[in-house]
Amino acid sequence: MSMIKLNNPLFHFLINSKFRWCRHLVFIFSIGIILTNHIFLTYEGQTASINIYAITISYIVVSLLIMYINLYLFIPHLLLRGRYLEYTFVLVAVLSLIISGNIYAEYKIHEYYQIPFGRYSIFSETQSKIISIVYSFVIFALYLISVAAIVFYKHWLLNSKKLDQLKAKQIQTDLDNFKNRISTTFLLDKLSKAAEQCSIKPTNVSRILLQLSQVLRYQLYDCNRENVLLSSEIKFIENYLTLEQICNDRLTFSVSRPKSLLNRFVSPLLFISFIEDALSVLAQQDGESSISIEFSISDDTLTFVCSDNRKGSITKENLTISNRLELLQNKKYNLSSQFENATNQYNLVFQYQL
Repeated sequence: MSMIKLNNPLFHFLINSKFRWCRHLVFIFSIGIILTNHIFLTYEGQTASINIYAITISYIVVSLLIMYINLYLFIPHLLLRGRYLEYTFVLVAVLSLIISGNIYAEYKIHEYYQIPFGRYSIFSETQSKIISIVYSFVIFALYLISVAAIVFYKHWLLNSKKLDQLKAKQIQTDLDNFKNRISTTFLLDKLSKAAEQCSIKPTNVSRILLQLSQVLRYQLYDCNRENVLLSSEIKFIENYLTLEQICNDRLTFSVSRPKSLLNRFVSPLLFISFIEDALSVLAQQDGESSISIEFSISDDTLTFVCSDNRKGSITKENLTISNRLELLQNKKYNLSSQFENATNQYNLVFQYQL
């Protein structure tokens, strides 16, 4: 779903409450102009013989009354609640009543003032009554439907705006929860590893703490932005895997990046969940563990491939990844995975529209 442009003048005019009276004035003025033109055409050449202004005002008042009943009664209680068939029946009934009332009023006005029917009157001998009735029905239907369309569009804009806000809030909440989860469990685990290395390999302690500080610095500061540089995200992944390798001698990894990363932005911590899942699965098996990460860009599409040597097609469902991908706004993505028996490699492919 595309995001609503909040700087759109039409959006502000339709939604902003400070323009409410302006919207009503434009609506009343438009109806008044259209009906005045209709009345003066109907009684062309006879305006001096009748009280044309009283008739015009009466038509405008009655029409506006019907329009506002449609606006504040039929549309909210039927159309916006999805009761489209009922709204259609009501609309047809109202239109039939309007046409019947218009024909009756026109006949009575001519009878009261004793004036002949003009060439634009429905009772004129030069006019086809069927065509005139159908024409009037279509014109009044357009009036009512145009009002319904504008209100429906306004309702859609408001719902779209609320949905975008909820999605943005959910994305931020999921990201904050994810950061907190990494920061706490990850930090405790690595500090525990550093404590173990004090007696085994004291030289590793400083390396662990240095890599840990770089990883945490990225999580605490860079990830507060809505988007981060792809180069920074890749550097974070390298630091993260380097830290894991220091703490686990059985792990080997490689990271391949595109040659040009200028002005390429992605959502923060978008790929680390895939790597975490791979590490989690590999930690449950014996022997050497290897992870290969490859980034490539083609036609503004970023492809992320995470390959590992897990035994068999063992997969681990990650709801955090699924939920976050579903909430990505204005982004096209594709996620697939497969196990290659020939190379004993599990490949996860994630394509993301930059």
